[in-house]
Amino acid sequence: MPTDAAMLYAILKLIYKTGLQVFFRRFEVRNRSLMPDEGPLLVVSNHPNTFMDPIVTASLLRQPVHFIAKSTVFGSGFQSWMLRQMHLIPIHRREDNPDQAMSNDEAFAASFKALQQKKTLLIFPEGNSFNQRRLRKLKTGMARIALGAEADTNFGLGIKILPVGLNYTAPTRFRSDMFVNIGEPIVVADYATASQQDAQAAVLTLTEEIRQRLENLIIHTPTDEEDELARQIEAVYKEHLAAAAPPDAPAYEQDFLLTKAIVKSIGYFSQTAPARVAALKQKLNNYMLQLKRLRLQDAVMGKRSNAILQQSLLNLLYLTVGFPVYLYGLLHNYIPYIIPSKVARAVTKEEEWYAPIMLTVGIFTFPLFYLLAGWMATGLLDLTWPWALLYFLSLPLSGFFTLHYWNTLQRTQEHWLLFQLFIKRQNLISDLRQQRQVIIAELEAAKHDYMEELKLPFEGKASS
Repeated sequence: MPTDAAMLYAILKLIYKTGLQVFFRRFEVRNRSLMPDEGPLLVVSNHPNTFMDPIVTASLLRQPVHFIAKSTVFGSGFQSWMLRQMHLIPIHRREDNPDQAMSNDEAFAASFKALQQKKTLLIFPEGNSFNQRRLRKLKTGMARIALGAEADTNFGLGIKILPVGLNYTAPTRFRSDMFVNIGEPIVVADYATASQQDAQAAVLTLTEEIRQRLENLIIHTPTDEEDELARQIEAVYKEHLAAAAPPDAPAYEQDFLLTKAIVKSIGYFSQTAPARVAALKQKLNNYMLQLKRLRLQDAVMGKRSNAILQQSLLNLLYLTVGFPVYLYGLLHNYIPYIIPSKVARAVTKEEEWYAPIMLTVGIFTFPLFYLLAGWMATGLLDLTWPWALLYFLSLPLSGFFTLHYWNTLQRTQEHWLLFQLFIKRQNLISDLRQQRQVIIAELEAAKHDYMEELKLPFEGKASS
């Protein structure tokens, strides 16, 4: 019979799993079949989005997951008890208490025990969470736990380490995209001989193996400057690259592959032709700055004027016909939608915490507001149960429509702004389009040189 803690975990997992499907516009998982459904298992992942990362990862695993978390989140009394019921194991970090001697004996003992009981542990070896597209230096604790638990049983436990790459398109934004890239598990027993010969060297070797696996599973840009350049190239050139992507790959995997290829080529040219990279960066910066000042996106600059006009007219028809539904959805969804955002910004100034706080608060605000609205409508209008049910179902559906309507309205405004500029400042728009053509031509030449120099076709498989 399940314990109270197990019931609490199962309920929370179901709630958050449902919340993730609403929070993200697209939630894709690659190689889900590689995820073992039983332990002993140590799951390791990059950590770009604080508490959202364990929610995402744990939601994909069938078995309960025990989380290794920094000790500072535990506090005392009820909070500490509650977090332990939710399978959190505290670990001390030197940066949290630099003046105190650190001891993780309790955390290591608890981790060893959990693995020996064939449980699943989740650890983020970077230690801290930062909203960046890169993998930072890994701490060795995960390797020490895995090798230590195996050594205690003469490498007979069968522990596996599962690398998981978390890729967010916009970590702090509601209805953004999520791509989870699952890697091949590492069999810890393969390091038995190395560990018995030199335990510390084995820890470092295993840590490096995990680092390489994780780096292949995510978009890894070494610096902020390279990440900004990669994002600019994606905005201008990714659509042109799409023809080179493997046609049989799903759209989300193609997108990942294209970005990986862009980042890899930037690294190559930064080493072999830094002046060429600097010149391209300057042109992109100038072009993007002008677009920002005009409140335009590159996507509209690549479209023909007649295509933009046709799409704008269709959007205008959609906006006119859908306006009553938009008002209905706005009336019923604005308050539960805006509360999570307000709470997140009141609680913290760190962007990495916005998404998990908004998700957690939204899990409660939307159902409670919908129930209150349903109760009031039923009482005031004396609705029969079929009409009450229909009204209740209309609330979330109208909410999604309202969000889509708002996005369409913004795109249409951008199209009309471009038309106004084209009429009033035709030379400016012509100059911007000319700049764009020059940038794309240089990127095409760079792609050709890159492929010729390396003698390699486009990478048609996602790394794992």
